[in-house]
Amino acid sequence: DRGAGMAAHSPSPEIFWVIGPDTHVGKTTIAAALIRSLNRQGCPTVGFKPFGGFLLQEAMEFGAGQVRRSGCEVCGGDAERLASASPLTPLGMMDVVGPLYMVSYPVYGRPVLMRIGSRAFGNVRYLYHDHARGLLERSDVVELLREVGVPLDAMEATTFGFLDAPALSTDAHASAYGRLLALEPRAVVVEGASNHLPIWKAGLVNHVLLVTGEAVSCFARINLEVPFSSQLKMTQSIFHHLKVAPRPVRVPMTLAPPEGREEAALVIVDQLLEQAGLPARQQR
Repeated sequence: DRGAGMAAHSPSPEIFWVIGPDTHVGKTTIAAALIRSLNRQGCPTVGFKPFGGFLLQEAMEFGAGQVRRSGCEVCGGDAERLASASPLTPLGMMDVVGPLYMVSYPVYGRPVLMRIGSRAFGNVRYLYHDHARGLLERSDVVELLREVGVPLDAMEATTFGFLDAPALSTDAHASAYGRLLALEPRAVVVEGASNHLPIWKAGLVNHVLLVTGEAVSCFARINLEVPFSSQLKMTQSIFHHLKVAPRPVRVPMTLAPPEGREEAALVIVDQLLEQAGLPARQQR
């Protein structure tokens, strides 16, 4: 009975969605804390971010160092944090945890290039948007992309938008997720991107954590059947399901300095899991 917790010998892992109505509301911080908390309680857990994005100018802050640490290119800071949160996923699996990243400039929603695939499978592709041809000829941009390991000569020109991401990368997502399942996790924490749902295939979502910046609400055992969509859907598109679900466990988010945010998030997540009766006390 799932009402008693998470099955000890389930043939497939429990799926937690961590979603929010906007960017920068704390989704990655909560998702990483959830991965850590579940692992500490004896529930092997990995993270997965089907779609991610960051600004080109942000690559100056973490890009080159990230490549040196992991050997993976064009992975946002959130993929690194999710991979680091689980003992099952070393940093070299960062582009498995995050198999698609789109880079925008000068603002979100204006994509210039995208990485699809993972080094582990030799299926990495780089696409650049037609409107970015001039930008990619700028010497400062060329230097930055070389520093972060982007193979400029191998990039393919096309036209795409962030909403098209699910249809662009079904094989890459399936390969990455299969590798994560091979680690035999009992739970997978799947994080949304900005205000979009992490729908990369049809499937069952067992638990939903809604992060608003003010609070985290846990809709435990919601067991939501999600159909595949070739375009990203907004978080708000499932609010009608959440409204008719059993009353969620809600814990306010506390303001904390950068050095204390991970610990504060762990406290929040531990409270949510305890009040929701997750995970199961049985072990594999």
